[in-house]
Amino acid sequence: MIHDDRKKKRGPDKLMIAGVVTVTVAIVLLASFLYARPQVFQSGVFFAHRAINAFSHYVFNAKPDFYFLRIEKNGTDIQVGADETLEISYRDEFVIKSVDSDDLAGKYTSVMIEGMGKEGNQIGVLFRGIDLVNRIMKSDAGVKDVQAVNLYRINVSYQKEMIAAVPLRIVIKPQDWLRFARENKDVGAQIEFLKKAVSQNKEDAGVRRILAGIYQKHNRPDEAASLYEEVLRIKPDDTAAMKELARCYLKGNQYDPAIRVLSGLVVKQPRDTESFAMMGLAFSQKKLWDKAAQSYLQAVQIEPGNQEIRMILAGIYENAGKEDAAAEQYRYLAKHSPDAAAAWKAMGNSYLKKAKYSRAIESYEQAVKIQPQDGAVHASMAAAYAGLGRLKEEMQHLQKAAVLMPDQPVVHFNLAVAYEKRKMADDALREYLHVLKISPEDTDALERAADLTLKSKKYDQAVRYYEKLGKKFPQKASIFAKTGFAYGEMNQYARSAENYEKAIRLGAKDQTMYNNLAFAYRKMGKEKEASRYSGKASPVSKKAADVSDGKSPGTKKNQQGTSPNSIQTSLYVSRGKAYAAQKNWDKAILNYLIALRYEKTNDEIYAALGNAYEKKGLYQKALQAYRNAYEINPGTRVASRIPKLRIQLMRGKNKNAGEHDEAGETP
Repeated sequence: MIHDDRKKKRGPDKLMIAGVVTVTVAIVLLASFLYARPQVFQSGVFFAHRAINAFSHYVFNAKPDFYFLRIEKNGTDIQVGADETLEISYRDEFVIKSVDSDDLAGKYTSVMIEGMGKEGNQIGVLFRGIDLVNRIMKSDAGVKDVQAVNLYRINVSYQKEMIAAVPLRIVIKPQDWLRFARENKDVGAQIEFLKKAVSQNKEDAGVRRILAGIYQKHNRPDEAASLYEEVLRIKPDDTAAMKELARCYLKGNQYDPAIRVLSGLVVKQPRDTESFAMMGLAFSQKKLWDKAAQSYLQAVQIEPGNQEIRMILAGIYENAGKEDAAAEQYRYLAKHSPDAAAAWKAMGNSYLKKAKYSRAIESYEQAVKIQPQDGAVHASMAAAYAGLGRLKEEMQHLQKAAVLMPDQPVVHFNLAVAYEKRKMADDALREYLHVLKISPEDTDALERAADLTLKSKKYDQAVRYYEKLGKKFPQKASIFAKTGFAYGEMNQYARSAENYEKAIRLGAKDQTMYNNLAFAYRKMGKEKEASRYSGKASPVSKKAADVSDGKSPGTKKNQQGTSPNSIQTSLYVSRGKAYAAQKNWDKAILNYLIALRYEKTNDEIYAALGNAYEKKGLYQKALQAYRNAYEINPGTRVASRIPKLRIQLMRGKNKNAGEHDEAGETP
């Protein structure tokens, strides 16, 4: 028994001795091999190291060492060690085929890409670079203007204990931002992705062009222009970018830069119709009509069949004062264009603007032959007949236009004015109300309807209209004065007095209004208030008010001295009339304006001033002067000029719109 126990104790010593001898022999042999073959020294050391580590792992249960991953990337096998980085872009695909470590069989070794959200061993799993790139771009890391992200790593584990980590570098290229922009329907997101692509590549003209196109599409011409300028820095001969840059300048009202770019473009592309047309547009916006005409003419010579450019050229000739050249283009269009009616209409409009009414009618008649149901032509013919004083034909064509264009408020307003001129109040009112049905915010039609119902003694209707006007124009005294009158006629004296008082607070000083207000207070039994306003009335109007109130006029004369202001007013009004008789409208206007400084509530001065403005062609100022006269005295002799001038302005006859009158402004 003792002998056997000793044998058992000696057994492990022999095993250990055998292992040491084996290792020693291996080392001696390896050293001899390295001495004989020094060119493989490095590989030899590596394999020796692996042999020793494998021995330690299997004999002494040491943790296995990791050496490299065997990976198939885009169909090619590669090895990636722990001190290396696997670089992946959106076009790449890869599979981790195996792990080289001291666990030779790999039974207990696994890999997992950190951050991918998948558990378990990922050996043999196909990964696509586009998925990794997309995850990065959608994450917080994608917010930064980065070109590559070391966000992920490949963890290598043995029996669930990590023994190595291989860095995974995700490369983000400009094409990725471009791809994301194309796939995203949100414009804001598209722009942000493309801006990142631009920032990553300073010499990429294509991405800049795409981003500029988005800016153009969404009406951001300045930003688009900046990008096209960068494109031309990269590619100076890019004619497409030059044209788009000029388009941006035109859209941003930068006409001089547009002309500069287009001047260079037409040299490079002398047969490009659009470039010459764009240059013509730039010159026309600067009102350089001759240069605009020259550019459009070159465009027409390149492309004779372009009807749209010919039509524009004809309009440019009109603005340049070249009536015959314009007519020549219109005749060409009438003969060669599929839409000859449009050419005849345009020619008619040209003659109408120049008050050549007979020739305008001739052109319109040609248009009507082609398109008899064109209401706009009938409306224009009505204007031409009105210019000739042929009121019957004017009315016929206005009525025809109103039937053909039931939803066009301007046509019905013009028809209402025509009825009003003929004292056909009910027909005029019907048309004004039709205008309001189509366009409820048309205050001119509303005011005409209010005035017509007031004249027709339809006070309840008039009150409704005037109250609507009062809400829209709370500072207009005449509206409240008329409202007060209508309420007075309806015997609603409190409402009458309320509106008269408001008119007075807004500056109205009409003598008749004072008497009407006094009358209303008297009917309400408020003698004190009645006396206050009755005392403000002139002797004549006061006498009339007393008679209307049933009182006998007194015999005592109320002497009223002549004030210095009235003398000055009379002097300048007389001078204004003298200059008007000589057709010296500038000096007439100047004297009427000075007269108004002394007496601002004289409707006759405003009427004379409006007439002088109208004779000079300053229709907008004439209309305002007539309205001032009307506000002071609704019965003014120039009341009928208000709707007529309004129509003229609608037709674009105000040749001096926006110009300052050299005679000065209304005081």
